[in-house]
Amino acid sequence: MTSTIDLEARRLPAKVAACRLDPLESQSVFKAILAAFARPGSILSLDPDVVSRVPSSLAPVLVLADVETQIHIVDTPNFIWEEALSSATGARVSRVEEADLIAIPQDASEQIASIMTLADPGSAFSPESAARIVIGIHDLRPHGVSDRGGVQLVLSGPGVDGERVLCIDGLVESDVELWKSMRTKFPTGVDVWFTTEDGRIVGVPRSTRVEIVASWPRQERI
Repeated sequence: MTSTIDLEARRLPAKVAACRLDPLESQSVFKAILAAFARPGSILSLDPDVVSRVPSSLAPVLVLADVETQIHIVDTPNFIWEEALSSATGARVSRVEEADLIAIPQDASEQIASIMTLADPGSAFSPESAARIVIGIHDLRPHGVSDRGGVQLVLSGPGVDGERVLCIDGLVESDVELWKSMRTKFPTGVDVWFTTEDGRIVGVPRSTRVEIVASWPRQERI
């Protein structure tokens, strides 16, 4: 019987190849993630050719990671990409506490709180050392609820004209409260991108004010 380790070893070369972006793809993703931070809460799109090959929660890491970067990719039984990203970018795999870039896939949402607790928020003297986190979620919308569970946020601050409403399926209220608590001593705090499976992306930098206006539990389907 072929073990999971053997299967992943066979798949690794294909995953590394999928992670190697050409210059136009890299430029497209880079522009998208910068635009997402410049316009917090705006729902933008990642390059479709890229997200057809690799999970969207990895795209920002792929264009930002290099040999001087430390990464932590949360692997799950259905999401094993950390070694491939390290091989493709030259970035070093590290513990959460030391990581510059962290990616949490959609099926690891129960780990969001523990990862955020451990992530480096930077310091007043070195805020640029703070971690940047990419979180895969079920859906992003400007309004409305769903049966998947989620939160409705109101964002304000730099890059937002007045206020912007954002609904995120797959994020629970306690995760948001923890995230907010890390942002009380600006300029420290983590910057976050949220991505969906189909390549939509939203950026929420630490300078953005976040308020929870509604939340809804996941509805179990019978």
